[in-house]
Amino acid sequence: MKTGKPTRLSEKLNAELDGIRQEHVASISSQLKSFRIDLKNIVGAAQHTIASDTRRFQTETTSIFETQLSSIRLWLTISPWLITGTFLLGIVSMMAASLLWTVHLTRSELTEMGLTRIERPEGTWLILDPTKTRLRTCMMGGQHVTCIRIEED
Repeated sequence: MKTGKPTRLSEKLNAELDGIRQEHVASISSQLKSFRIDLKNIVGAAQHTIASDTRRFQTETTSIFETQLSSIRLWLTISPWLITGTFLLGIVSMMAASLLWTVHLTRSELTEMGLTRIERPEGTWLILDPTKTRLRTCMMGGQHVTCIRIEED
């Protein structure tokens, strides 16, 4: 059994619901439109900030990089010569110190033993100090050899 009232009521409710739906759809559509506009503005501002920061960073980085690159180039032109010079100076100074030390030890030992060394173009001479040394003939291994006897005090 159908009566006319429930149909009208349902039609009335459906009409009201359609009206409410239309209002909600319009409200949601307006909110979505506003959200899209706000989102586009935010994205645009972010892109602008990123672009300006990137440009500033690139100019700062480029100037810093160019400064560092020029100092690296300077080091690369000076450094090999500096290292080579340092090594050569070290080697030469060690050789000179070794030579001086050897000469010092040799001369002091010879002097303590009563010998004086004289270098001439025709050869090297050893001169005996008569108070400290005596020239003798010694027997070694069954042979007679010339020896220097050092007399200690």
